[in-house]
Amino acid sequence: MSSVRTIYQMKVLQINDPTPKVRELVVRCHEPESFEFKAGQFVMLHVPQPEGKPALRAYSIASSEKQKDGFHLLFKYVETGKASEYVWALKGGETLQFTGPFGRVFFQEPPTEQIIFMNTGTGLSQHLCYLLSKKEQYPDLKYRMLFGVRNETEIYAQDQLDELKKELKDFHYEYVLSRPSESWEGKKGYIQNFLTEFEYKTTPTTFYLCGNGGMIKDVKHQLVDSDGIDKTRIWAEAFD
Repeated sequence: MSSVRTIYQMKVLQINDPTPKVRELVVRCHEPESFEFKAGQFVMLHVPQPEGKPALRAYSIASSEKQKDGFHLLFKYVETGKASEYVWALKGGETLQFTGPFGRVFFQEPPTEQIIFMNTGTGLSQHLCYLLSKKEQYPDLKYRMLFGVRNETEIYAQDQLDELKKELKDFHYEYVLSRPSESWEGKKGYIQNFLTEFEYKTTPTTFYLCGNGGMIKDVKHQLVDSDGIDKTRIWAEAFD
């Protein structure tokens, strides 16, 4: 595993903008030549500053742990954000600095029969990493996902999630929109409002929560305080 003190020089290989407020960077190792991590971990991007040390910002890796020569990251645009200004100014080919990997919210093994992912915004990144890393090892699990965004313009990763549906025996996902248009026919509101639709009281289940801190608090309250679920079955990371 990488040293915290190692600064990785990573070259921007590709830039994708699936929505106006989400940017994906594909980076490849320049120096050192490899980078190893466990699914669920994150890296710190070093954002250059006019004076003094760089600002550090944390981002979960959104690609498979099996890849050793780089990774994918998802960024949410934040008005006046130092990292957003830096990342949205990139054109491709630049060399970025990272440290890591960090974090201990790993995919729990051996896995339970059912896995429930609940994410908002770019919190999807951590759960994509789990799925891409473990799909060959655990293709027969029951995977469920609720993905919360504000409206139709913020929907992304549909092609990637549809591809995972083809590769996995029992994977189902749904978008939940908090402020949809009148024509939206899918789920409306917040993802925590639909938690009880899952059959987790009678099926051994592990829960992975990533995204809005309020969502995580609500889900934990429902599972632990109302349903009596063992808190060791709940793994969460807040992305606010």
